[in-house]
Amino acid sequence: MYLNKLLILSISLFLKEEADSQINLISNPSFEILSSCPVGAGQINKAVGWHTPLNGGGGSPDLYNSCYTGNLVGVPVNNINNGFQYPHTGNGYAALDVAESYYPNNAREYIQSKLINTLSVGKTYCVTFYASLLNSDRAYIKPLGIYFDSGTVSAPAPHGLALVTPQVYNTGQQLSDTLNWMKIEGSFTATGIESYITLGNFFTDSASDIGFVGNPTPWDSYYYIDDISVIDVSTPALAGRDTTITLGDSVFVGRPQEVGLNEDCIWYVNNIAIDTVAGMWVKPIVPATYVLKQTICGTTRYDSIRVNIVGAGINQLTNNNVITISPNPTNGVFTISTEEVKIKEVKIINVLGCEILKQVQNDQSATIDLSDFSKGIYFVEVKTERGIVRKKLIKE
Repeated sequence: MYLNKLLILSISLFLKEEADSQINLISNPSFEILSSCPVGAGQINKAVGWHTPLNGGGGSPDLYNSCYTGNLVGVPVNNINNGFQYPHTGNGYAALDVAESYYPNNAREYIQSKLINTLSVGKTYCVTFYASLLNSDRAYIKPLGIYFDSGTVSAPAPHGLALVTPQVYNTGQQLSDTLNWMKIEGSFTATGIESYITLGNFFTDSASDIGFVGNPTPWDSYYYIDDISVIDVSTPALAGRDTTITLGDSVFVGRPQEVGLNEDCIWYVNNIAIDTVAGMWVKPIVPATYVLKQTICGTTRYDSIRVNIVGAGINQLTNNNVITISPNPTNGVFTISTEEVKIKEVKIINVLGCEILKQVQNDQSATIDLSDFSKGIYFVEVKTERGIVRKKLIKE
């Protein structure tokens, strides 16, 4: 009995640690976790954690996913409204009406979800989501947004206007793009009661800045929604602890990847940007320092991690063969030459340890062209008849 209680306690602590480690407070931000595959219109509740407002109203928002094998609610083709769109990330997205000529001031659909944790009083949060206008629509709005409360918001049934003012909503560009995903981002300071988010259009038609393509009669405005995030702007940048690995091994740097945080992070090696992601596996072949720049709603923080490699010095890897690289630095094209032995194979490796080019040879010289690759530091691995040599290359 004691062992069972200890096991339950251990599992509970592990699950709590996993939940606490998530930075984005939206539990299913990309509508990827499904209770079952959608098979028709108005099935937002099949995205785990998502529904219309608990206190009423909200219409019948749609859910699209590539798990559906037909075109009705599939991805990218969805024939409910003659739509076509690829997800911003993942396999699916939500969609909702925000205005319509048949129901002036009264054609509003809303999606709602409970936050992982209630927001902390006095803390500022960065709120981001992506929207894309249905490609067959001819009307668009501006103030699409998110309202935070304790879950008490409601709207007149079946699809009326919720009479609240969202803390975060779009005030910039007109949301008229049907091809690309438009980023909507803003920040606000919590009062400490916010445990739910509700997304939609909370403004009357006259305040929605409605625009038209041509002069459509009637008209409708319907948006795809994807990748919602709520992140504390004071979240520290985390690259990880300095570590030492054996040549050929990999190590994970940063935080686990997640929606919202990924796009806020840029990684650098030797002042060269190498990726935009919260965390990643790296496989350096020489000691390297990975610098993380994290910007959340304009608040920028830095962190770095040094990855040392056992026995990975360039001199230690070089055998007695004489290898010449010219010119080095190079603008793109360079020549590798050897004395006495023949080159069998040349590999070009980037600072992450990834092979980006491989060329088979059987001569004492080889010409390599890196004109199509970015400026930065690379490593040239030359396999000869007597062994392997690695040398550093700089592309300007």
